Amino acid sequence: MATAERLPIELLLHIFELAVENESLFDHALPTSMVESSWVKSETYHGCRWWLKSPQESLDAMQKMSYYTAKAIIATCKAWRSLGSEVLFRFLHFTNPTCLLQVCSIMDRDHTLGWRTKRLQISRYYASYGATMDEMQNSLISIIQHCPNLEIFVATWPIPSALTAVIDALCTFCSNALRTIHLHIPNTSVAKAILMLEFLPNLSSLHLEVDGPPVESSELGSASNLTLVLPALRQLSLKGLFQDFLEQATGWDLPALETVSLDFLGHREDLPDIMEFLASHGPKLTYLDINCIPPLDVATILDLCPLLKTFAFNFDWRLESAEGENFGVGTLVHRPHQNIATIGCHQLLHAFGVGEAAKYTHVDPFATYIIRRRNDMNFATLRKKDFPRLQRVRVLSRTLLRDLESANGPDGMSFKRWEQWWEQCTSQGIRLEDCTGNLLGNLPEVEEYEDEEEVEERKMEPFRELLQQCRQMSTTQ
Repeated sequence: MATAERLPIELLLHIFELAVENESLFDHALPTSMVESSWVKSETYHGCRWWLKSPQESLDAMQKMSYYTAKAIIATCKAWRSLGSEVLFRFLHFTNPTCLLQVCSIMDRDHTLGWRTKRLQISRYYASYGATMDEMQNSLISIIQHCPNLEIFVATWPIPSALTAVIDALCTFCSNALRTIHLHIPNTSVAKAILMLEFLPNLSSLHLEVDGPPVESSELGSASNLTLVLPALRQLSLKGLFQDFLEQATGWDLPALETVSLDFLGHREDLPDIMEFLASHGPKLTYLDINCIPPLDVATILDLCPLLKTFAFNFDWRLESAEGENFGVGTLVHRPHQNIATIGCHQLLHAFGVGEAAKYTHVDPFATYIIRRRNDMNFATLRKKDFPRLQRVRVLSRTLLRDLESANGPDGMSFKRWEQWWEQCTSQGIRLEDCTGNLLGNLPEVEEYEDEEEVEERKMEPFRELLQQCRQMSTTQ
């Protein structure tokens, strides 16, 4: 019988890559609100419950499974250890901050490991188990130095004390390789983020989440009124209070920009001039997602973005154009938009009488009535007459879908609203979806969904058989 050592190294490495790696882990595009969530069944003390997994949570679980698979390869036999290590270090995901010190020590001993790293993600970052923040920072910077081919850097956890050093390391050691950056920054570091971009010529996707109140533009220093040229930037995603950043970006040269996502969270004041930004960059956009509380002029936005294929906005907005002369006969456009195929609906938390919004109905029924009326008027404008290529309308709120599942559907009064919206869409050949991509109203049932652990066990079974065969081959050597 042939031994594992007699198999070509290239073939073994390719097998390991197929077993461990997933294309999603190395996708330079960042998840948007249109990426589908998924239902997962879990066992609790109160029986079987469903919970909704976000795209980022699915990506994190994928990385975890890939890590365990790579560890299993390494533990199979000595011949596989080096090859397994090569696959193991293709992506680094730190959910335990003290692991930074351990990985740093390993890379210090073997400098070649970092050359293989394509993705680095920090999901937790704090001092723990005796490690100081200085030790954490030094380890993180050292790891970046060992990864000159790093393409994706994601920090979903704030790293304020290490941010300056991390930016310097990224711009120094992997500036040409970097394609994707996801950073959580304080408002005082907006200038650093802007200056960072000048040294990343090949960056294609950028996400910044900005905490804290906006700073005066004069505090941006040399980053103020800086004219950047980012020839490869295709995706820009901003969250929080990013006014200063967006106002600066209005004057930049972004010839490849196609996707823009703006999420202001619950902030209502001091919004930047979104229309001015779209006047500069809107003509090239194919994807635009604006989630804010103050209403914007949707018709003008659509005029500024003629190539849009996907557009998402807050369906709680009061839009004068949607009101029309009579109820439900308004419009979202000045003229028919010829390219939009998908419309995303933010909010709508009051539309179906479930969750916390249902409790608010008893507190202030008139305010709830007004919001629902806006929902109905805005939804009534989704017509093929104005959007000839419209194929789907997707309700984006995971909170709303969780509440619908917990309540087993809309309440009695709101069920009529769902029927009206459903009929409006189906009569025009438009698919009405929830954030999982399923039809809105199709909630999970036991017979239709499987336990996540059972699904993963079944997926891993062929690989376990392969490992067992390889162990048998190695023992026959």
